[in-house]
Amino acid sequence: MKNNILKLEMFEAVCKCGHVGKSHYVIISFPLMAQSKKDAARIARGMPRVKHDYQDAILNVFKIDQKRYFELLEINNRDPYLHCTCIQDQNMLDLSDRLMAEDRSNRYTSRKEENKKSFYCNKKKIRNQKKYMTRYYDFEKISNYNTIEVNDIA
Repeated sequence: MKNNILKLEMFEAVCKCGHVGKSHYVIISFPLMAQSKKDAARIARGMPRVKHDYQDAILNVFKIDQKRYFELLEINNRDPYLHCTCIQDQNMLDLSDRLMAEDRSNRYTSRKEENKKSFYCNKKKIRNQKKYMTRYYDFEKISNYNTIEVNDIA
């Protein structure tokens, strides 16, 4: 019988990390154990601080050896950016040398923003159209259009 134990390999995922402003990011390399590069990229996208909604959040994934894996673990354990628990902790750090500017020419919108359609009422943009429709929409106008009189049919 074949042994069905999963064989995990060691990967390094280079990711764009956030919480430093919408137009900036910090590059962090995460050591991961996964079956393939695709699985490693999926795991990396779900890690804290990674810009989840960006299509190009994972910059690179490549296979590494055990020495490099433990080296990356040690580097990340000593990184104060990854250990911040609140905005005050992060403001005390000097991240200016690590900040990278986001490329605005090839801007990716989040998945939530792509699916939204704008709704206007008298040239005023309505943010939550479901809430607007239930509160302010005049149902009598609709009911007048849908009534059919007996004289119209004959």
